[in-house]
Amino acid sequence: MSPLKLTPKGNIYDQMRKSAGIDGFTTTTPPIGGRIKENIADFIVQEIIPNGDVLSTRETYNPDVSFGNRNRVTRFTLIKKNTDTIYAAEVLRDYLKVSMGFIKWAGIKDHTAITAQRFSVRGNHMEKLKRFKHPHITITHILPSRDNIDLGKLWGNKFTINLRHTSRPYSELLPDLTEWKQQIDQRGFPNFFGMQRFGQHRPNSHVTGKLIFEKKYREAVEEFLFTVYPLEYESVANFRRELANDVHNPDIRNKAPHGLYYEKKMLEEMDHHPNDYRKILLSLPPSLINLILSSYQSYLFNTLVSLRLKKQESLIHPVKGDTVSILKDPRGHPSLIFYKYHGGDGWNDVNILKAFKHDRASIIAPIIGFKTDLDDYPYFKPLYTELLEKEQFDRKNFLHNIPGLFYFEGTFRAISNRPSDLQVSQAHIINKFPELDPNGIKLEFSLPKGTYATMVLAELRKHSVNEK
Repeated sequence: MSPLKLTPKGNIYDQMRKSAGIDGFTTTTPPIGGRIKENIADFIVQEIIPNGDVLSTRETYNPDVSFGNRNRVTRFTLIKKNTDTIYAAEVLRDYLKVSMGFIKWAGIKDHTAITAQRFSVRGNHMEKLKRFKHPHITITHILPSRDNIDLGKLWGNKFTINLRHTSRPYSELLPDLTEWKQQIDQRGFPNFFGMQRFGQHRPNSHVTGKLIFEKKYREAVEEFLFTVYPLEYESVANFRRELANDVHNPDIRNKAPHGLYYEKKMLEEMDHHPNDYRKILLSLPPSLINLILSSYQSYLFNTLVSLRLKKQESLIHPVKGDTVSILKDPRGHPSLIFYKYHGGDGWNDVNILKAFKHDRASIIAPIIGFKTDLDDYPYFKPLYTELLEKEQFDRKNFLHNIPGLFYFEGTFRAISNRPSDLQVSQAHIINKFPELDPNGIKLEFSLPKGTYATMVLAELRKHSVNEK
């Protein structure tokens, strides 16, 4: 694996997806093109908490309750626009004057979107949070609690997405949309980690992550700071090129574009420790470093699923050697109850097939780490062995030596998913309600945590030259 190098032929977005291991579809309907996130209100994400309630993206009331002696933390809903989760947490850290470790959240949400998610902060910060003001962040529904909001403490997310500038008007697309909806419901979609996992405009987090695992810290810093990717703004691309030629030049650094928040942190650290590239990397927030590292695991998983698609084997009907997990709820999360499928000859194969029929089972593949036993995944073992040899990557590298970060033991993930409550309708033109958008489509659906809505959209749009 190396940084993305474009070929003269081929769609740039197609090549970027393939560089992140994403290659293949389950649906056969024709591409409809279109753009997402043209307006910030075109992509809305609402967290679904474990009891099934959906958080609102509108400011709600703050209950008039006191912080009792038995409470330890302050919980709240954070609504953000055009802001990433880690940056929002750092804004709160600075405002509340607490350690970053005091602030917890259930899940990372899209940057270019309106999102609602649960947060908590250790201690009584109720009154101060009620006075919090920020142009892109709103705090609402502030409550005392005994327990933190921990990463993963959610069921999933509800998505409301407008797709605009489709290849044909909605009325002409309706037969294809009807067929697509039926195919998605029957076949599901590949449970890839989406492009935002790797960087929408700079899909290189997995490249950087692999270099860090291999202790190639200088190369990792240079990849993070200097490498230019095709979809970056020209001002950003020019800055990276100039910086690569003379990284210590203050005149160049002063021209850093506004959005390069993390690059600026690294450059500041470089002033103090110019040759200690490990320390320069550690100037980034630990949560971001963990994301960068785990994105290499995500790349390997994506590539594995793509290899299965190329073999033209189903993602939702097990074949001999598959490892199957019984789901905690229909179309929900895999459990730790695993079975091996023996191709119809096993003593429990009939019951496994019944579980699939009732949306209570899923084929799983490893997200590989240093503790993963590939013998637990007979179907995927030869594919993973060959992939790691091609990558020239030793799994011992997952045993990093960076204090304060996750240890990458390995886990598992369903190779396909299906949306719940999928609705497809004609979108409205922003700010001109109720006028219908003739080339606009509105999608509403829910997905379990860790599943990417953009992968549902990819099945509808296929590889569009008008992608955004």
